Amino acid sequence: MTSGERYQIFMAPSAHRTYKKFDTHLQRKVKEEAKKLSEDPYRYEELKGPLKGIRSYHFNYGNAEYRIAYRVIENEKRIEIVLVKTRESFYQILRRIIR
Repeated sequence: MTSGERYQIFMAPSAHRTYKKFDTHLQRKVKEEAKKLSEDPYRYEELKGPLKGIRSYHFNYGNAEYRIAYRVIENEKRIEIVLVKTRESFYQILRRIIR
């Protein structure tokens, strides 16, 4: 993306429910990390199989690794965050949401 145009970020209800339960420091960290996605959303890995079309971004907070699952809606220049969660049971929950 050479134009420097940022993508707009929004959270799906599934992601927002989890996000609201995080402490304020973690919420701030998620916002910071999501800003990186808006600059270059295709930089991060696309998942395979039934999760194709979803991308996964990893970051550390405290001593846990978190993942942000998102999809790029190119024609609207938007990024939809589907799930933010620690690695534990991340994919099982993501599959349930995506179904």
